[in-house]
Amino acid sequence: MVLNFSIIKEKQKQKDELPTTRSKLYPKKSVYDRKRRSPAFYWTCILATCLAIYLLCKATLGDSSFDPLSAINNYNSYGSYPLSRSSNKNYKNAKELEDVEYYDYDFRSIDEMSFHNFDQGEQHYLITQYGGDVVTSKDKERYIQEMENLLSSSVDKYDLSQFEGTANGAENREHLLYLTPLRDAEHVLPMMFKHLMNLTYPHELIDIAFLVSDCSEGDKTLDTLITFARHLQDGTLVDIFKDMDASIAKSEKKNENPNKHYLKFMDQNYIKMADASFAGPHHNEYNKPFRSVQIFQKDFGQIIGQGFSDRHAVKVQGIRRKLMGRARNWLTANALKPYHSWVYWRDADVELCPGSVIQDLMSKNYDVIVPNVWRPLPEFLNKEQPYDLNSWMESGEALELAKTLDEDDVIVEGYAEYPTWRVHLAYLRDPNGDPNQTLDIDGVGGVSILAKAKLFRHGVHFPAFTFENHAETEAFGKMAKKMGYSVGGLPNYMLWHIYEPSDDDLKDMAAIERGEYNQN
Repeated sequence: MVLNFSIIKEKQKQKDELPTTRSKLYPKKSVYDRKRRSPAFYWTCILATCLAIYLLCKATLGDSSFDPLSAINNYNSYGSYPLSRSSNKNYKNAKELEDVEYYDYDFRSIDEMSFHNFDQGEQHYLITQYGGDVVTSKDKERYIQEMENLLSSSVDKYDLSQFEGTANGAENREHLLYLTPLRDAEHVLPMMFKHLMNLTYPHELIDIAFLVSDCSEGDKTLDTLITFARHLQDGTLVDIFKDMDASIAKSEKKNENPNKHYLKFMDQNYIKMADASFAGPHHNEYNKPFRSVQIFQKDFGQIIGQGFSDRHAVKVQGIRRKLMGRARNWLTANALKPYHSWVYWRDADVELCPGSVIQDLMSKNYDVIVPNVWRPLPEFLNKEQPYDLNSWMESGEALELAKTLDEDDVIVEGYAEYPTWRVHLAYLRDPNGDPNQTLDIDGVGGVSILAKAKLFRHGVHFPAFTFENHAETEAFGKMAKKMGYSVGGLPNYMLWHIYEPSDDDLKDMAAIERGEYNQN
């Protein structure tokens, strides 16, 4: 009688619909319980899976061997240079991440024993229709404690006074948020990632966030970015770039890359310096993963082309910069965490930059600070030119000009249509000057901006509207200054932007080759 009652009780318990704690990774068991499966069932599944994989690989790859680089499907950097499938290299695995900063704040570890039962889908029958498991007072006490731990783990406390930002961020183990907006940027991603790895600020203190937006149809920026980011974090990106560079060099020996034809008109000393910038030797943590990488995709309706002539036409600057302001604010709002002390904005198309740029800018202890940014030019255009003219000191003439404009008009710096007579940081460069010299400025350019995170928490942002007849980064500088924060620039600390031939430059190059060029 007791035996029969136990059987009935067990069957009824299985039918009970009672509250349980189950992980999504461990759903309720189906009627096809694994206990009913024989070993033959598992062997059949394994053999069938292996056969399917073999047939799929044979159909896809033919007789060629599998290459880990196939994840980067025919990626090309400057034209069409598919990665070779002939090699079958075993890329080294990333070293064990021992730095505590990889696991602090939102990545902190939890007491696995406290949550083990819940993660495995264990059931707690406190009350059932026909009795239930015997729950002792000790069991109930443990259950209540585990539930309290589970719930309290979702509550965090931050003292924001600890994340104000100091001049010695690396020594003080201050977390930094690295932000980069991307649009039709597939061709510069290898260079961008090499600069990332070259950063000497501790990688375990850097959270990276990318925003991919408004790319052209057929552009592969997002897919390539995801692939490179994964290899960056597993420590294999260096080896992949070596293979890619070798493949590109081999291909260019046979056929000139038309996208690089302009290089014959450039200062060859600069070309050699750019080529050598990533040749090594690298710093010890060059290949070290970063604390985290986030990739966002969101469009903002930007339809202005990405060509040099399109982007820099004066008539589109106001509209373009307001949309860029929206994108920057969106990325900041979604990526900034309470424990970030610094925010570093960096464009993807910087060609030359010191690996110590973050510490160098941080050491000046400005609330907002920018370097000087130039770009190389063809030799027939005097070899070089100031690039970022959005970093400047305010002038009386500009303030008077603003009074004559409508409220929504945007002053575009560096264009003849807006004679501001401001002092531009770019024109204060002394090739032999002190790179640590600092100046107080008002507007800032967006190529490379280091700012204390507290500014964004206090409301400073990149206006997507007209703020004192400016928008985006220039308005960001003016807003920060108006709210009492320090804004500075380094006239002799240099970053070099890539050269993008304009339509007129390409015409002049063609004329030179035909012997028809008239410099006057």
